[in-house]
Parts: sequence; structure tokens; C-alpha cells
Amino acid sequence: MKPSKDNTFCWFPFAQLALKEWDATGIINATPCCNMIRPETPDPMGLKTKLKNTTPTAKEIFHGEEMSKLRTSMLNGVRHSACDVCWRMEDRSSKSYRLTSNVPDEQLLENPQLQVIDFSFGENCNLRCRICAPGLSNKLRIDYRYFLENEIDTVGMQDFNHSDDHPVTQSLNSRKGSEYAVYNFSQDHTQWQDILDNIHELRSIKATGGETTISNGFLQFVDTAIERDCAKNIVLEFHSNCTKFTDKLMNKLNQFKELRLNASIDSYGDNYHYMRYPWTWDRLTHSIENYLSKNTRPGSVSFNPVVTALNVHHLVDLYKYHYQLHTQYSRPGLYWSFWVDLLWPENKYINIKFLPKNIKQDLIQQLSVIRPNEETGFFVNIDNIIAFLQQHLEIDVTEQHRLNMLKEVTAFDKSRNQTYNDYLHADIIEFLETPR
Repeated sequence: MKPSKDNTFCWFPFAQLALKEWDATGIINATPCCNMIRPETPDPMGLKTKLKNTTPTAKEIFHGEEMSKLRTSMLNGVRHSACDVCWRMEDRSSKSYRLTSNVPDEQLLENPQLQVIDFSFGENCNLRCRICAPGLSNKLRIDYRYFLENEIDTVGMQDFNHSDDHPVTQSLNSRKGSEYAVYNFSQDHTQWQDILDNIHELRSIKATGGETTISNGFLQFVDTAIERDCAKNIVLEFHSNCTKFTDKLMNKLNQFKELRLNASIDSYGDNYHYMRYPWTWDRLTHSIENYLSKNTRPGSVSFNPVVTALNVHHLVDLYKYHYQLHTQYSRPGLYWSFWVDLLWPENKYINIKFLPKNIKQDLIQQLSVIRPNEETGFFVNIDNIIAFLQQHLEIDVTEQHRLNMLKEVTAFDKSRNQTYNDYLHADIIEFLETPR
């Protein structure tokens, strides 16, 4: 069976488990797909509540009641509420994560097996990206500590609304210089050790962070797979900001069956530095081109920018750079894509839907030049962004929307000693500076 708009099937629940949330007790949430967990749907499967006082293994969760019910719904043509992200994308006539997936093994339909783990290796990161949240990057807490110390209101800026006993809040309140404590699950949980003990059963791991390439847990997984002679059988799909591709790391990665890189790169040139502070464009391109020149494995290279009002005018240049790399480093067995994600949650102040109509109209025209190349197999999903702009074309953008966006922009500018006039497109600068 193949996922299509005529059915509700998705292969993820039949082979995959996403483990994205941990605390001192172990796994505290699980889903078959990472896209299910959003600020507006923190417990889509009801597993977060169930796992609160239990410590089942990944296999036990996968074969549990909640996952079984989801699989049944998908085979019976029922839209499960946990999959709302894909349903909304498809209702906008866009390609969803479900529709772009394929069943790795038809036998899994009758006999589901945990073959893929989508794993979050914690919040340890080296960048302070404007599209991120302090629960996903310990470095970004530098900015949020600045906001707290200077009584800057963060409501609407990020999904940061934690209680005093939340780990992120505690980290902010216990600063040691400019660094913040990072929870290391790999040393604390028997559940993680169980995954390592059964590493030979995995066909693939999807790794996210923080930044995966500096995570002790990710590096432990890589070393363990190599030591137990399993790497050659495992597809390694990982998200990375592409800043740390050393020769030493590349030697290890090249021992895996496939390498599927999801490159978290939001912009181009000086605007990149503004979005993913403190890294620079020159340092980034040196690292990612080292990855491409040293990579010997089949797999894929996907650029995954998150679109906001601050970087949307630079997507075309980023696409052109990515296509240039595709032309230079393309080879059989290596697939390329340009997958643009929307900013979540949608009500965040720098969302593109809060731009005025005339800018949205111009953007629709500009972004239309980003097209797939069927001849070379270069995949693009920009239609999702264009459809989103069209859907919100008539929204009444008010003075409050302008002030909200300006609030977020200037808050981060003050924390980093930057000024938006040096980095943003002229249309965005004019919008920010012109009362409505």
C-alpha cells in the first residue's frame, strides 16, 4: 500500500517510533512521527499521560494499545486527530510528510516491527537560531536569560511558557557564566541502554537535537554501531546545522549504509548570520562542502529552511546555492531536495501570515521560480509555502501585528548587539518602520 489522498495510510506507525521527550524518569512522550508533537498538541497520542509513572522499553511502547489503535484507523480510512499536521497540508493541496513516504516493507502491514527510531538527542547546541526555542537549544537560553534580566516580555515570541519547576526554567535560573546545563539522557536511562543493546535490529535511525553532531548521545550511537559491526546495515538520517563536519566525523559517518542529511539552513549570506547567530555564511559553506566532498555513501541531501518574515526574501538565493551544490556534487544514489517548513506555532509574531497583502503577493511571484527539476530528480516542496501565503492573503494585518513583529526582532537584536536594518530585506524594514 502506498500513501495517497484517496486513503489515510501512513507507514510510520508500522515501523517507526519517535522519542523526543525525556526527563529524569526516562521517556515521557512517544509518537510514530515527530510532526505530531506541536505546542498546540503536546500529547496527541495520550502517551505522555500514560508514560508519566512508567518506564516501558521502546518496543513495548511500539506494540502498545495506542499505537495499535492508530494503525487500525489508518487502514480503515479514518483521519486520526494526531495526524492533523499532514491533514492540514493536504487540505491546502500540498505534499505532506505522509504522502512523500513509502512503505519500506509490505509485510509490516500485517506484522509491524520497530525498525526505525526517530530520536531527539537533547538540547545541546552551538547556535542561537531565531526560529528555535530555549527547550531545543541550550545556547538560545543566553538570549532568554537576557530577556528575563531586562524584563522583556516574551509572550508570543516562542513557545516558552514554563512553570518554575520546568527543566528549561531551572536552567535559566542557574546560569554558570554563559553556559546552561544540558540533560544527558544517555547516561541516565536504562531505556537508552536498551536501544543500544538492540541496535542490531534497527534498519534506520533519525537523529535530531539540539545539534546532533556535538551530542554525546549521537556520537555514542555512531561509535556503538561501528563497534558492533551494525553501521553497515543502518540508514543514518540526521538533522544538522552543518557547522561541524570534520574529517574525523566524516570517516565515521561513511561506515553507515546510507547517509540522509537534513540540513537546517534557513537563509543565505549575511541574513543567514542574522537567523543562525553566531555562525557566518563563509564558515557554514566550508563545513557543508567538506561534508559533500568527503561523503562516499548513497542517501540524500535536503536543505530544510524554516520560513519566517525575516528570511523569506532570501529563500530563492538559498535554493540557487543548493542547486549549485547539487550540480557540483551530484552522483548516482544521492538524492537532493529543497524542503521548506512553515514556522510553528502559526501565531508566532514573525510568521509570514502577518505580513501585509502587497508583500505576500510579491512573495508568491518570487517563490514561484523555485521549481523541481524532473530531469535531475531535484525535489522541491515550495508549493506548500505559496499555498499558505494565498490562504492568508486577505488577513487583516493591523498595527498590533507590526508592533508584535518589531518587538520580537528588536528583543533579539538587543541581546546580540545587532540591528535589523543591516540584515533584512527592504520590504520588511519598511513594514517594521511604517505605522499602519
